[in-house]
Amino acid sequence: MALAAGGYSSYRYILSYLHDEREMEERRNIELAINAVPVQPKLPFALIIGDSISVSYTLLVKLRLEGIVNVMRPMENCSSTLTIRENLDRWLGQTKWAVIHFNAGLHDLEHVQQENAAPGTQKMVPINKGPHWISLESYRANLDNIVKRLKQTNATLIFATTTPVPAGERNRAPEDVALYNQTALDVMRDNGVLIDDLYSVAVQSADRFQIPQDVHFFEAGSRILAEHVAASIKAALPIQTSPGQ
Repeated sequence: MALAAGGYSSYRYILSYLHDEREMEERRNIELAINAVPVQPKLPFALIIGDSISVSYTLLVKLRLEGIVNVMRPMENCSSTLTIRENLDRWLGQTKWAVIHFNAGLHDLEHVQQENAAPGTQKMVPINKGPHWISLESYRANLDNIVKRLKQTNATLIFATTTPVPAGERNRAPEDVALYNQTALDVMRDNGVLIDDLYSVAVQSADRFQIPQDVHFFEAGSRILAEHVAASIKAALPIQTSPGQ
């Protein structure tokens, strides 16, 4: 059905408003995650790098691992592999990380007006109106670069597979997730990086816990992801840094 006069402008305004509201919610969630539990300097440090899916579970992971490890994350949505490459040194800082749990994929495979657009300038478009933000070839190259830098920290590295894209999502094709995940798995296995298969975890209950036509999850879905992320980080901690050692 065609939109009435002025309808398209109203639609674009609503999309812009919802985007701004989601960014504000992400910021609140990140601030909560960072400030919820005091840092305990004698405990090891774990870093979560990821997009808004990880923003939604970081606080839950932090609470589950309180007293075991200091769980931290950048004060922003880490978005795509291109975004991570440009900001990784800043996010790593001088902290001695014991574990780094990272993901990128949902933003890489989204359709935008221009491939490899500078982070912050990309504009999402319908699937048939533009290329992927990051092509599979560039995704592989970016991941290779990211893993090379992360290995310099001597932290135990865990890559989380990208969670499902549901049918009807406007800017992403569901079938692309498998292609990007397989590319990521190839890179990680070549580099001995541990895998946290959040895709398999999420797909089992996506029909109940994922927002329809949206890559994000209801709170119950984020809790399921958080349980697996917390378990994977805890299992990767050096034995000598566990409580009572």
